[in-house]
Amino acid sequence: MGGARAIEHRTVSRKTPGDGKLEITKSAAERLEPLGAQFSLLVDGKHGDGALGTMPCTCRGHDKPHVHYFVESDLLRSLAAGSEVDLFLDEDARRLLVVTA
Repeated sequence: MGGARAIEHRTVSRKTPGDGKLEITKSAAERLEPLGAQFSLLVDGKHGDGALGTMPCTCRGHDKPHVHYFVESDLLRSLAAGSEVDLFLDEDARRLLVVTA
């Protein structure tokens, strides 16, 4: 993976195969922001485009609003719910790599 740096390890949610959204932490989202609104994405060797998404939420109660962060792409629909993935940021190539662990 050359100069790619690991940024996060995630468990694929049961929703990801249906909606193409992989939830990530705020810290990971902040590291992806320099890639721009859309960026190159490689998921288990398949090339495509990805985007950083957010969703305001009150799942902790209306008095505790917060934001969920996602990588969004149709490529993510190929991931199996419950599987583990590692996310790597390749800043030189301006892309995110998602690799099944």
